[in-house]
Amino acid sequence: MYQIREANQMTEEFMLAANVAVAEKILKHFPLVSLLRRHPSPTKEMLEPLLRTATAVSLDLDVSSSKALADSLDRAVSDDPYFNKLIRILATRCMTQAVYFCSGDLSPSEFYHYGLAAPLYTHFTSPIRRYAG
Repeated sequence: MYQIREANQMTEEFMLAANVAVAEKILKHFPLVSLLRRHPSPTKEMLEPLLRTATAVSLDLDVSSSKALADSLDRAVSDDPYFNKLIRILATRCMTQAVYFCSGDLSPSEFYHYGLAAPLYTHFTSPIRRYAG
């Protein structure tokens, strides 16, 4: 199983901060033509398979927000070292994919990136998985 190191986590946090900062900057200077990335919130229906599975294994998941879900997933542990990974995979499969969009095409309330709990986001940096660990 892949071991997440502190250096990886720090790099991910800096990349997220950089992507958010660039999104804010380009939106300020190019309010109608900024290339941003959004991730729509999943519907209750989309989360049903995850919630049914969680209930079947006596796992309490709070899906009231992306932060609440992330915290619930962090607490989802068992004796099986793969349990948390499997629950996270199931959670991811219940969601839509993030999409690129032009800022002038949507209202600011639709800019939110659910998976990152970020009100504004763009891909300025390369994904962390492209770097050697």
